[in-house]
Amino acid sequence: MYAKKALSVVASLALAEQALGFNAHRHLHADKRALKVEMVTHWVTVTVTDGEPVPTSSASSTPTPSAAQLEVPKALNTTSTTTSTTVPVVALAVPPTTAPTTTSTSIIVVPTPTLPPVVAAPSTTLVAVPKPSSSSKAPVVEQAAIAIPAASSAPPAKVSAASVSSPPTGGKRGLAYNDPTKVNAFMTGACKECAWAYNWDSQDNGLSASGVEYVPMLWGPIDIHTARWTQNADAAIAKGSTHILSFNECDNTAQCNLDPGSAAAAHVKYLNSYAGEVKIGSPAITNSNIPGEGLDWLKSWVSACDTAGCAYDFCVTHWYSPSDAASTLFDHLQSVHEICNGKPVWLTEFAPFGSSDQISSFVQTNLPKLDSLSYLQRYSYFMASDGVLNSGSGLSALGQTYAAA
Repeated sequence: MYAKKALSVVASLALAEQALGFNAHRHLHADKRALKVEMVTHWVTVTVTDGEPVPTSSASSTPTPSAAQLEVPKALNTTSTTTSTTVPVVALAVPPTTAPTTTSTSIIVVPTPTLPPVVAAPSTTLVAVPKPSSSSKAPVVEQAAIAIPAASSAPPAKVSAASVSSPPTGGKRGLAYNDPTKVNAFMTGACKECAWAYNWDSQDNGLSASGVEYVPMLWGPIDIHTARWTQNADAAIAKGSTHILSFNECDNTAQCNLDPGSAAAAHVKYLNSYAGEVKIGSPAITNSNIPGEGLDWLKSWVSACDTAGCAYDFCVTHWYSPSDAASTLFDHLQSVHEICNGKPVWLTEFAPFGSSDQISSFVQTNLPKLDSLSYLQRYSYFMASDGVLNSGSGLSALGQTYAAA
């Protein structure tokens, strides 16, 4: 049996005015004093026989660059006899010493990244890369099958804000998960600050850890999510959820992928009815510095919401950059706070790139700073899974640092 494997390679330098602008999931840090750069990564897909090296081709095969986000896919078991590998295409503004090459002109984007040197994390976006067909065509990204529970004859009635139970004791720290059992290891006294969890879905899928608030999310305004949203959100609120989350990275073509105006209209349609019952989050954005993404997208969404009348109580963002660029995390959070007219901020995905020691040091140093940031209400590291924060039924070394910092 063969398995699909993904290789993620940090890529690309291009001369630009902004040296420390970081594109979520895909940008490297460069010292402003040495070289002003803007970082953009483009991705293509190649298919190779299992065990063989990735082939190369001439730079002339480089496709038109996209604004795809650096992601590491979910490891999948398959009976295919090929391995699908995603590699970056590097666009350089100065002549490279070795011309970049690509092995395909088919561009795809796959789910949210894990950090080297750990293994690939599960999908966070309910998408999966199917096994290649017998033809020579590259695989495409498809919506994963989701087990949808049968609707009960009497969905839970909505509750008033006054009847919602108080949030569990604890701090701002949360856990992003696919496997609910991975949350348990943190909630047995290991992480006294851990108080909430979410899974990019509107149903907790069996989360049973005590002392943790589940926060449902409407990943995007598509049928597979909206058809379950009201029933699942009502059920979560009835069980004690005091917050709900809007869409996931509409500024990223691999995720919700929606323009600000359409996202504002969809937010009004699906989220506004919960105003007064729970606190409502904005769509989560990346920290991309590509025009129209990241903060640019958020500005446009807030403006569209001024007209559409979106109900939202806090703004949500993600951050991925090198471990030595911690200052950009706090700059980004401040910008989100200001764009959202002083509303609180949630950081629902973040992770630095670097060695194990660098990542551990980053977490140990910066979590106390996040805890002390007055307008930052909640945050969660990416993610509670084997090879990142978990190791089997326990915590990894990084998980122990995250729990204790």
